[in-house]
Amino acid sequence: MEAVKIKASEYASLTSVSLNTVKNRIRAGVIPGEKGEDGIWYVLLPREEYEFLSQRNEDKARVEANISSNLEKLKSGFEGSLIATYIEMLMQKDRQREELFHELSSLYTLLAVKEKEIELLRKALEEREREQAIIEQLKREIKEKEKEIGKLEGKLREKELELAQKDVELQRLLLEKERELLSLRLELEHYKKQKD
Repeated sequence: MEAVKIKASEYASLTSVSLNTVKNRIRAGVIPGEKGEDGIWYVLLPREEYEFLSQRNEDKARVEANISSNLEKLKSGFEGSLIATYIEMLMQKDRQREELFHELSSLYTLLAVKEKEIELLRKALEEREREQAIIEQLKREIKEKEKEIGKLEGKLREKELELAQKDVELQRLLLEKERELLSLRLELEHYKKQKD
């Protein structure tokens, strides 16, 4: 299906709504469109819809021109002029009411989109807070494990010291025994010499 890219202002004119309403509907995703690199908002429409809106706008313009012509004829007399002015005021009021209705409708749509975005952000924040809580818990557990490791390292140092002391004691005992053995050998040799 062929698409037509028109300015948001033209679409606003075709649909008899304000430019702000069109922008809000584009932001909300109700109307397909975008803000161009030139800073202008555009609407993308199927050609059939564009032609339908253009034709409807032309028909509406003809009807309004016909009404205006009839109102101009009414203005020729005093009473007619009053009636014509009153009818013009009513028509203007209807147009304003319709514009306000469209504006309100688009604002509600945009509000719904923003609420959805807020909900998604809130969920993301809650998820981040849960992750942060898990990280904090892990940090606490790591600190506890580090304390346990510190205690175990202290015990290990104590055991190493005990082993070193026992090793020194053992070396001292071995030296004493070697001295005793040497002393016995010397006595034995002395005894052998005396016997010979």
